[in-house]
Amino acid sequence: LSVDEFAQMAADKQNVVLDVRTATEFAAGHLPGAMNLDVNAADFEAKAASLDKSKTYLVHCASGVRSVKACEKLLHLDFPKLYNLAGGFRAWAQAGKPVEK
Repeated sequence: LSVDEFAQMAADKQNVVLDVRTATEFAAGHLPGAMNLDVNAADFEAKAASLDKSKTYLVHCASGVRSVKACEKLLHLDFPKLYNLAGGFRAWAQAGKPVEK
């Protein structure tokens, strides 16, 4: 999704914004209301498996590489509604969208 499409979907509080960067990156700044789940952590699959599969997940990382990997892993866990932010957090910040710390 483009930044604007992602922002529109993130405005719906039924949807979950999933930040798959490291905890350090997340602490430095993240999308409002985002949930952090590091795609490179050893327990990513275990933690992801406990998430509600009926929800829509808006997935992003810093630039768009790790979020694609996360979406692939989540697809294998049978998550049906996944959307990836093109350009990741950098594109979001460059577009002047809100960031929380």
